[in-house]
Amino acid sequence: MAGADKWVVARVLDEIAQYVTLSDPNRFKARAFERAARAVENLDTDIGDLVTSGQLLSTAGIGKAVATIITELVTTGESSYLAELRTQYPPGIFDMLRVPGLGLTKIAQLYETLGIGSLDQLEEAARDGRLGKIRGFGVKTQTKILEGIERARRRQSQFLLPVGLEAGERVREHLANIKAVDDAEITGSVRRRLEVIRNVNIAVSTRKPKQVIEALPGIVDQFEEIDAHTFRGVLRREMPVFFHLSAPDAFGTAVVETTGSREFVDALSEASGLGPRATEGLPKAKTEEELFKNAGVPFVEPERRESAGDLSGRKRVRLVQPSDIRGTFHVHTTFSDGRNTVLEMLTAARDCGYDYVGLSDHSPAAFYANGLSVERLKEQHAEIGKREREVAPMRVFRGTEADILPNGSIDYGDDVLSTLDFVVASIHSRFNMPEDEMTERILKALDDPYVTFLGHITGRKLLGRDGYSVDFDRIFERAAERNVCIELNGNPNRLDLDWRHIGRALDRGVTFVINPDAHSIAEMSHVISGTWLARKGGLTAKQVLNTKTVEEVQEWLATRSEARGPRPEA
Repeated sequence: MAGADKWVVARVLDEIAQYVTLSDPNRFKARAFERAARAVENLDTDIGDLVTSGQLLSTAGIGKAVATIITELVTTGESSYLAELRTQYPPGIFDMLRVPGLGLTKIAQLYETLGIGSLDQLEEAARDGRLGKIRGFGVKTQTKILEGIERARRRQSQFLLPVGLEAGERVREHLANIKAVDDAEITGSVRRRLEVIRNVNIAVSTRKPKQVIEALPGIVDQFEEIDAHTFRGVLRREMPVFFHLSAPDAFGTAVVETTGSREFVDALSEASGLGPRATEGLPKAKTEEELFKNAGVPFVEPERRESAGDLSGRKRVRLVQPSDIRGTFHVHTTFSDGRNTVLEMLTAARDCGYDYVGLSDHSPAAFYANGLSVERLKEQHAEIGKREREVAPMRVFRGTEADILPNGSIDYGDDVLSTLDFVVASIHSRFNMPEDEMTERILKALDDPYVTFLGHITGRKLLGRDGYSVDFDRIFERAAERNVCIELNGNPNRLDLDWRHIGRALDRGVTFVINPDAHSIAEMSHVISGTWLARKGGLTAKQVLNTKTVEEVQEWLATRSEARGPRPEA
């Protein structure tokens, strides 16, 4: 078999879904490929084994036509159907998806009407007024598109962290099959868990570098030598991958050197001043721990290696990790815009080993997300009441993700909010308010005695939408005063609050909660990406609410409920 892991298969199915959306008015056909992609991602069984055994069709979400495509992909490494679809459209057509407000439907309209198939053609049509001839593309829209094109070009060749992680792990799997490779570690910005990355770096330990170099062109395309120890290639026609080869007795040095950041490595080099150099600035060491020990410097976790300040005057602390998380909140179901039922999401939480979980579907103002009316909220509570026994002894908290309205008030009234165990207050509208108005909007929301968590504080969408401007210090101070936890939203498209602000919030006494903002079973894993954010911000388990036991969390929620007094006067 040519072989293909489930992530490659899922990416191919997603790409097919995009092309089908452009070419076929029957949206259900595209959705079938999207569902199949998610089903493949959630597989616990090797997809090659499913193909070999003929059990692929038994997998929920995979029909006969999709199974045929997957079988071809796994057995040959290619999809003839995808290759055919690619010939029907210009190669740069999906670059337009990086422009805010342009979805596949509008892109199809642009291509069919004006033959626009790239960012350059889109910009030209917006500047010469041709877009104005299409219904729905007025003067304001054309201006926004031009602004969006500029933003998209600034973000060209950038990728979200999970894309880099998946690519890096894929390369490591290939390297493990090369006998001359003793060890390999993903390094660079991926290992430092930067939320947006440009490439993947792999440190490779080998006693036979020539054999490794000969094998690398079989892993990546466009293979080239940078220097005697560094080689570059491209994975899947888009992701640059750098290979850094070293002898086993200098592998630790190579890992530290290529993990970076440059500023951190330079500071470590200054601090060490030891022994023969394996690279330009660091002493030779087999492991990272050995290098730090010989330099007389406490070990610094990779996530914290961004500046010289991360090295100086620090004691080693144990950063929070996924195994510390005992439960989570901000979980959606099919009652609003989630893709799985109450029972399915509760079961997923239980299967994660959580002691508690909080369901929080959208409030009425989020009409676009099927926000719950008061009547439907009661129906949801009734459904939770029926289902929570099936996941016992896990504790189920009843909550909401309530909109912070433009005037700062919270969607739902006190009579409804008072019946809930917790409230995630989030902004989903009017993102363009001036900084002072947006800050006051959030401050007023924090004054609401029923608000428990402040959700995705800036509303940013990485590589898609900048966060709104706020006065962080005032918000942090108010959140600490009101005992409102600030959410670290683990959705890889958000990772909001930005890790760069976590230290400032800590200085003002803020407590954090790591939430997945999960809209499906698969997205429960966003708790893990939330811990990346927390670790990068330097948080320990004690500084995160949902590392506490269910009894401690219940007591905290009860204490907040008892402390609710009258609302502060405006």
